Amino acid sequence: MGLRTKAAIAQGHGERLIVDEIEVRSPLAGEVLVEMKASGLCHTDLSAMEGKFPVRLPAVLGHEGAGVVVECGPGVSGVAPGDAVILNNTAHCGQCLPCLSGKTGYCDSMAMDARAPSPFTWRGESLGRMGPAASFAGHTIIPPDRLTRLGPGIGFDTASLVPCGVMTGVGAVNNVAKVEAGSKVLVFGMGSIGLNVLQACRLAGAASIVALDTNAAKEAVAREFGATDFLNPADSDLPLEKRVRTLLGSWADYAFDCVGHPATVRQAVAMVNPYWGVMVAVGITPVGDQLSLPASTFYFGRTVRGTFMGDCNPVVETPQILDWYRDGRLAIDPLITHRIALEDINTGFDLMKSGKSIRTVVMF
Repeated sequence: MGLRTKAAIAQGHGERLIVDEIEVRSPLAGEVLVEMKASGLCHTDLSAMEGKFPVRLPAVLGHEGAGVVVECGPGVSGVAPGDAVILNNTAHCGQCLPCLSGKTGYCDSMAMDARAPSPFTWRGESLGRMGPAASFAGHTIIPPDRLTRLGPGIGFDTASLVPCGVMTGVGAVNNVAKVEAGSKVLVFGMGSIGLNVLQACRLAGAASIVALDTNAAKEAVAREFGATDFLNPADSDLPLEKRVRTLLGSWADYAFDCVGHPATVRQAVAMVNPYWGVMVAVGITPVGDQLSLPASTFYFGRTVRGTFMGDCNPVVETPQILDWYRDGRLAIDPLITHRIALEDINTGFDLMKSGKSIRTVVMF
């Protein structure tokens, strides 16, 4: 029979979200109905709203969420009604070539998400989804391999940030760059992902961790999450590369661009050691943007890499991140600067655009 639930709907690029009732069908075989309890607002959601990230509109966005299982379709195992769960973006089918070769972050089942029929209808029209979570709806349908049982000791608001902001930042450090103890690191962009890159570098034992952001107000939180130094690229006429080299006394061993802009990617590439430096493009650049680099970038051993969700395997790393949080190794709660109702979701994005929030969480 399905049910009706409230959702925030992206109707057109550049428009504010509409909060309205939608219809959610019952779960089919291999699907789970989840009642959402919390959803984080991510900059990628904003990019989708602005047409910089490909999503079929009208759509239910949102990809950071936690909730409670309400109903399981036929053939579902691993979760049951009443379970508190995190909704992961990445999957682990365990059967495709990426999964079998240790590259679970790129499981083939993720490509199937875009082709799967939407469980949502609004005003007689099928709604698109940003991903399987579609966490801006009060209820959502998701495959069970995207769910991790939450367990005790962590709230829904905190848990909702794990699948993107926390996992992407931690995974970029541990899985992609493999930051070594004693190294020198640059991190561009002090949003949620950049802050998690900082704390993962601290846990890895990096000696110098330089946070870079044009918002001077981000310095305090950057240092709280592990930055040893903070640079504002906009507060000096000196070339940024010269300022970094003076501060570190050399090139950086690693650089992470968490901004998602060609200009910051180029800066990050130029500032890592040309012989062994690793630059990881973590932020998502707008669709259609072009990036040009000098051919000399690749004369020696410098590595330039992209990543999706920190190349994480949610089966392993979501529980691991939860354990690190419970043990006090990872900070998540300070990332949450605002908690709002679904009806106020546009205010949350206003806070994001003004640089006044780190992560705003919608509480259902």
